[in-house]
Amino acid sequence: MIPAGRAEAAFWAAFLRNRNVDAGTASDGAVAVAGGFALCVLDTALEYTVGAGTTRPLRPDDIDVVEAFYGKRRLPARFEFDDAVLRRDEPMLRERGYLDDGPVSAVLEAPVSAGDATADVEVRPTSDRRNWAELIARATWGDEPVPPLALRTTHIEAAAAQVLVIASIAGEDAGGAALGIVGDTAFLYAAGVVPAFRGRGVYGELIAARLRLAVERGAERAMLKTEPDAAAERVALRHGFTRTALRRCVRR
Repeated sequence: MIPAGRAEAAFWAAFLRNRNVDAGTASDGAVAVAGGFALCVLDTALEYTVGAGTTRPLRPDDIDVVEAFYGKRRLPARFEFDDAVLRRDEPMLRERGYLDDGPVSAVLEAPVSAGDATADVEVRPTSDRRNWAELIARATWGDEPVPPLALRTTHIEAAAAQVLVIASIAGEDAGGAALGIVGDTAFLYAAGVVPAFRGRGVYGELIAARLRLAVERGAERAMLKTEPDAAAERVALRHGFTRTALRRCVRR
């Protein structure tokens, strides 16, 4: 069983390595670093290194690889670390000029199990990536204009997923989410609930439905990320998840 950070990194790296390369994607890619991967899809939120340092302590040559990878793309080097990894390798990172960057994330994990469906919320798989992405954007931003980076990120999340799902209440689309499988690990990500339907069990059923799908695909455990102590984490805890780490980002 590999650590959650390595599973997440492997999921994105496999997607990037299997994409068709054209003029618009030539700068995208992934490079292995100490158990994780430096990842890049230009003009999205996927421009950071995840899982690095999960197999051994980071060395200066690992940092050199990451800085060269992002430097070639005219991007700053950025890492997302489990808190324990960052504490261990922090002296070297600070010496090289890395500073804290961005919010903290909570990593939650659970054994995969198939629970009962919620009667009021229907969840169905969809192959319509465009409609799914528009729904997630609406769930995240409501009536506000969706920033181009956020919309492009959502389309990439849709393209990478093994399964996309949409939740509905009384025939109205209320939210959506994505599922990826890496080895025995189900990666639950990109969940969103339309503001008008929040507080009605939609997020919880999006979790439960993806766990049921993960069972069918042979996964043995699941992971997701969310804001610490947010409503989404509380719902996940009620569905059998346990917080196993905090993630922090640093940037040079």
